[in-house]
Amino acid sequence: MHNADISFARVLGVVEMTLCVDGVAVARTASPESVVRELQIRGGRELRLEGGLVLELPTTLKTLDMASGLAWSEPMAALKLIAACCDLGEIPIFSYPERRARPRAEATAIGMA
Repeated sequence: MHNADISFARVLGVVEMTLCVDGVAVARTASPESVVRELQIRGGRELRLEGGLVLELPTTLKTLDMASGLAWSEPMAALKLIAACCDLGEIPIFSYPERRARPRAEATAIGMA
């Protein structure tokens, strides 16, 4: 992934985030978790918020503290997104198959008296 940018807009009272990669909108959602998942799928390492602050992914709580003092068009949405990016890590895109213990077949004693 080269350039990832996020912008915020209020649509019918709901804050909507638009994730653009290399100038092309790839996700439009109100969920910060959806943006984070899209960044994981695309292997994002940096995210630019509203053309200003550039975050290295995953972020830290120190970044969240620093960002809380900045003027955002939608402060709550921006801080929720940064907090969600703190949890971003090397997570596989597809979950591993479930591993449950299979019941063992009972051995039957045939011909034993």
